[in-house]
Amino acid sequence: MIRLLMSGLLLAAAPVVDTQPIDPVLHTLMEGDAAQAHGDPDTLIDMAQLLDTLGAKPAEGQEDLAALWTREASDHGANGSPLAYRGRALGPAYRRGSLNAGGTVTMRQLFFAGQRAQISVAPSGPTAKLSVRVRNADGGTLCAKPVGGPQADCAWMPIFTDRFDIVIANSGAEPAAFYLVVR
Repeated sequence: MIRLLMSGLLLAAAPVVDTQPIDPVLHTLMEGDAAQAHGDPDTLIDMAQLLDTLGAKPAEGQEDLAALWTREASDHGANGSPLAYRGRALGPAYRRGSLNAGGTVTMRQLFFAGQRAQISVAPSGPTAKLSVRVRNADGGTLCAKPVGGPQADCAWMPIFTDRFDIVIANSGAEPAAFYLVVR
């Protein structure tokens, strides 16, 4: 009985692990997805405004989620309040993608010499088995890591302005969705 009681007390005292990404853009994208899935127009419009305020823009060929979420929320009567935030002049770009089991995707991205480059990847679901790799123009690996927990980040300082390959792979047996934020 005491052993059972002690186990219960230890579980109650265990820290709660936040599975949301730390990056504000990734966090906003995930919260917006959840609001859209649960039909919560008030949260959806808030996330649309926050995404816009953060300066995040869709990568080329990607859907503008801030505009989509604003339309959907407005269609359901939501009208959020303006946010007070001043961010970077050129904000981050985001991309939403999905990979079949065993699939990979490679994206080429230009980064400027002498300016810190950073990417962040977050899985859309808790069971995704994703990894990210960044390669320079010569094929050398600058960063390689699993996308575990809420997000994986890679940062480096390019010596020359050049294009870099961002490779995301799904080693799982199920399809996996993800967000990529490029700063």
